[in-house]
Amino acid sequence: MPPRINLRPIGRRSPLYLGTSSSERNSVCFFCSLTTRPNAESDRRARRKSRNLRRHASTTSTINDRAAIDARKELEDILLELQKHAANYVNLSRLQLALNGLWQQPGNEAIRVAVLGLTNGSESSQTAKQVLKLLLADPLKGEEEWEKEVDKHDITQPMIIRVGADTPQELGSMSVATKGSLLHEVHVSSATLNGHNLELLLMETNPFVSTQEVGALEGFEDSVLVPTVDIPTSDTGRYTPITTPVHKSLIVADGILGAASIVSMPTLESKNVITAAVNLPEYKPADTSLLPFTPIDVGTASLGLGLVRKDLKNAIEFEHLWFQSNIPKLVEWLKADIMASTEGTTKPPVKELIASLLRNTSAALESEQARQLSSPLKATASTTSLQTLQSSLDDWAESAHTELQEQLDLAFSSRRWRKLGWWKLFWRVDDVGMLTNDILSQRFLPGSERSAIFLAGRMKEAGITLGPFPNPSAIGENEVESKDPDVKVSATATAPWPVTIPNTRHYLQTETIPALQALAQKLIVQTFSTSGLTTALGVLVYFSTLTTTLYEASAVAALGIAWSMRRMQKQWETARKFWEGEVREEGRKAVRGVETVVGDALKQTRSPKDTVEGREELSKAKSLVERAQEILGKLK
Repeated sequence: MPPRINLRPIGRRSPLYLGTSSSERNSVCFFCSLTTRPNAESDRRARRKSRNLRRHASTTSTINDRAAIDARKELEDILLELQKHAANYVNLSRLQLALNGLWQQPGNEAIRVAVLGLTNGSESSQTAKQVLKLLLADPLKGEEEWEKEVDKHDITQPMIIRVGADTPQELGSMSVATKGSLLHEVHVSSATLNGHNLELLLMETNPFVSTQEVGALEGFEDSVLVPTVDIPTSDTGRYTPITTPVHKSLIVADGILGAASIVSMPTLESKNVITAAVNLPEYKPADTSLLPFTPIDVGTASLGLGLVRKDLKNAIEFEHLWFQSNIPKLVEWLKADIMASTEGTTKPPVKELIASLLRNTSAALESEQARQLSSPLKATASTTSLQTLQSSLDDWAESAHTELQEQLDLAFSSRRWRKLGWWKLFWRVDDVGMLTNDILSQRFLPGSERSAIFLAGRMKEAGITLGPFPNPSAIGENEVESKDPDVKVSATATAPWPVTIPNTRHYLQTETIPALQALAQKLIVQTFSTSGLTTALGVLVYFSTLTTTLYEASAVAALGIAWSMRRMQKQWETARKFWEGEVREEGRKAVRGVETVVGDALKQTRSPKDTVEGREELSKAKSLVERAQEILGKLK
């Protein structure tokens, strides 16, 4: 009798099935057996391998982050070393901006953008303000308070625009700087730019240097990427210039004159850092890639923005006018590379700033090194020439002292000087200044002065730096009349040789001779007045008394005249001797001064210590720049 079929559900297993071996349960057909099937052991190995891979990936990510942090810290240390050891070859303002970027969180660095309006009348100022408003305006909102502030602002004074959602509560969507602040500051909230640490600087700038000028590129970068802001220091109207470095600059011009100024600017490699825009409403080129600037139409863009703010149904017309004005290209340039990153990647403007800073520093170091290597003969004279110059200096000093003594002895024993005797002073008083000036001009070291100029020329020929020296004696010839008749502006006069002798002569002629002339006139007046008074006294005594004879009255007058003449003789001869001694002493000081200046120049040239230290400093700074460039390439 056949067994009955079990009617239990299929999901439950019979004892017979439970008792079967695993090999029978896992049996497969022939075709399935040809393919590999993972068993439990292989599954465990796969899971273990997956966990190891995840652990390895996590470890690798941690190592990469740590390496990026170390590279950032090392780059910061190198820049600080450059600030200490290469301050003469690096732009300190841009260096400080680069350090500020490295100190901030990677991917969230603050980016500064300058909007510079070329000074071409009031139209350029208005164009720059309109471009700034169009870059930050929200077409889905009405005109905001910050836009009105920008319209009312005088662009001759810089304005800072901070973009972010953190807006002061008391001023709504705008925050103007407090009354005591130095610069006008505005806070703007933008839906597309909030959270990216963007700051803008609005100011005007002068037309830049031409491309043909020497050093035009360096001057252009300094004026565009490091604009100078005048900060008021007090209520008196005084200003202090302060440099404000930026990462990127947008130059805004208006009309044909503005386009001509832009075209004459030096060409830069990257337009991501510096770009220009010119408001040319009637100019619609098909291809603008070959132009050195972006032609825009501010009026068309403002018209489209006004239409969409009035009614959202005009969105299509706004889009047409917006793209027709070419403003979107400026918006794309502004947004490029400034967006914050959560991956800890340094923003490209910060890396470009550091790269540009290192390039300029390297160029300055190479230029200085080439200058030192190309002119060793000019910088350091040979030993033979130094000995010859030192011998010439000794000979000059000896001959100068001899000339001073001999010429002044001749001058003070000459007939011209004897004309100023005290008893000849009555008719020679007006000639004191002329005669003493002639003595100084002809006898006060004229040959030594010419020899000193010749010696300075020989030193310059040998490559020894001497001067320039201020020459006050030549300033009087170059006085320029100012608008105020009571004020005279003196032009600066310099000479490439020691001017101690002419300066001493000028001092004697302007300070001592007028005093001597005044003393002579004073003595003449005193002598005449004393003699007149005593003579009048004798006459009065003779006529007032009957017993006084003419002889007695004449004796009174003679006594007064003799006393006044004796006083005049004593004081004038004392003054003459004093002036003679002063001229001799000032002459010795002048000769000693020239000898000291020339001797110091020869001693400095004789010691090459400064040159060696300068070369070591250049070598160290150059190695720091190369190391910084290497680390910058690895910076995340």
